[in-house]
Amino acid sequence: MHSNNPLSRVIFLTIFTIIMLSIFALIVRRGSVAFWINIKFKTIVLVSIWMIAMMILGIALSNFAWKSTEIIGTFLIRIIYGTRIIGLLLIFRDIVSIWYKIPPTIISILSLLLIWTWIYFGTTSKITKLNISNEQITSDYKIVFISDLHVQATQHTKYIQRIVNKIQKINPDLILIWWDLMNVAKVSYVDAFLPFNQIESPIYATLWNHDNMWNSGAISSIFEKTKIIPLRNKSTTIDNIQIVWIDDKTYRKGRQLAEILDESQIEPNKQFTILVSHQPQSLSKLDKYPIDLELAGHTHHGQFWPISRLIRFFNDYSYWEYNENWKIAFVSQWIGSRWAPIRLWTQSEIVVISLKSSKE
Repeated sequence: MHSNNPLSRVIFLTIFTIIMLSIFALIVRRGSVAFWINIKFKTIVLVSIWMIAMMILGIALSNFAWKSTEIIGTFLIRIIYGTRIIGLLLIFRDIVSIWYKIPPTIISILSLLLIWTWIYFGTTSKITKLNISNEQITSDYKIVFISDLHVQATQHTKYIQRIVNKIQKINPDLILIWWDLMNVAKVSYVDAFLPFNQIESPIYATLWNHDNMWNSGAISSIFEKTKIIPLRNKSTTIDNIQIVWIDDKTYRKGRQLAEILDESQIEPNKQFTILVSHQPQSLSKLDKYPIDLELAGHTHHGQFWPISRLIRFFNDYSYWEYNENWKIAFVSQWIGSRWAPIRLWTQSEIVVISLKSSKE
């Protein structure tokens, strides 16, 4: 979700840990008040550290190859998420009560509505429209762009079927999938992608960092069983649109972005050109290449506030549309969710790109 630069990782994790410790400390303190428990500051810190350790253990277990450990890990993480939600709701009630004493019934209703909202934004994909006009576009064209599916034990076939149903209603000319397809690559997850065979439009994809975890052969099985076409480190022309596909950094074996782009054989200034890059690349890095539009994912827009505010400092771009020197970059906040199907001030999305000619 953040930069692969070691220093950026250390800074991000340090800030993230401080924020999480502060949140957990507030929750523990508020919980002790609710149950009339006199708890010392040292104990609050120790319990907060224990909660972070529990979350880290859950993350580790959820990334194991065995389904049972993944379910246990996901369950542990959801317990932590649930604790955070309840604690934050209690703190919110305390703040509001400074000005107005809210009846318990109203608090309960508001709490349920807030939890429903978080689940709604995590499980219901909005349609984000990106309209682009360019003289190199010869005819109107509609592309669906989705990223970071993160299929896992608790987010499987029904989840993919809902996505497919929405795509079919859009009726695009082309579908581009920015993977991570799976949270961890497992053969047992391959059949979850079979609903994509129901779509008539061509579907293309390339590989990202999570698709390289555990069993990379699982990804090959997806390509064999579905109509999804893999493209890696190359350019191809699809209906007069040139699309350049580059692998994630974890697949490049130390090769630089410029080297891969040079090898991809981009045809200059002949067609509207789209760069598919899982991790967003600054448009300034693409100056010498005839790329009109860059599409990326990976950042998840943090999934939760305040991480959604911090993520921008550890990636070239974090979310939405960026313009520079007649080039456009769009970073999606992804369609899936990790560990728990909730979002706080972000939302699952499907991006619909409408390409139109700017010629009179």
